[in-house]
Amino acid sequence: MKEIQKQYKRLKRHYESSLNKDEISFLDLAHTLRIWTELKGFIDRIAIEESILLGFEISNKYSKIYRSIFKNSEFISLPLSSGVPSPKMEIKGLALVNRAISPEEVKKLYEQGPPNTRSTKLSFTEWLSTEIFRTSATIEGNKTILPISREILIKRVANFLGASHPVGTDVADTRENLFDEHIKKLHSLIIVDYPATYYALLEVAEMIINNPGIKKLVGE
Repeated sequence: MKEIQKQYKRLKRHYESSLNKDEISFLDLAHTLRIWTELKGFIDRIAIEESILLGFEISNKYSKIYRSIFKNSEFISLPLSSGVPSPKMEIKGLALVNRAISPEEVKKLYEQGPPNTRSTKLSFTEWLSTEIFRTSATIEGNKTILPISREILIKRVANFLGASHPVGTDVADTRENLFDEHIKKLHSLIIVDYPATYYALLEVAEMIINNPGIKKLVGE
């Protein structure tokens, strides 16, 4: 418990520092989140022992209009449904589609509004395994939609983008290589001067820090 409390304070400090959007603070945040993926079993066990429902929020399921737009298209979708602060604005509901969107589709997207979150009864381990972004992909010659979880994003950003290992020294297995190309593509997507991965991990950190069950667990 003392270790979790210490790591909670550490995560909170790096999250607040990373809101300034500097590269070093972001790497420290990614490395700290990597540690949280290693604490997941302990957190769930203590929550059960203390009868604490963590109940993390996740993005609402993709609507019919989004599924229609993504079908047979190259795309990246990063909902950021809780909203992530950035200089002069809040980033929420990001989707990049490599084709022209019709006026009718634009109208339907506008009417639908930005994505929102919904409450769940998920444990910390279960929540980490849920999707944070999805993208089009070609796997073994077949075009498909590839969902990427919070835990995969955290670990790969920490491992091959320099947060936990120097860039170029990480050796990934075949399964991890499946995701790396797409995470690099997300990282190359610049939003208000910063990579999209910054915003994705800021949302993960904020959801952990402000989760009522986690706060109760660490005595906040």
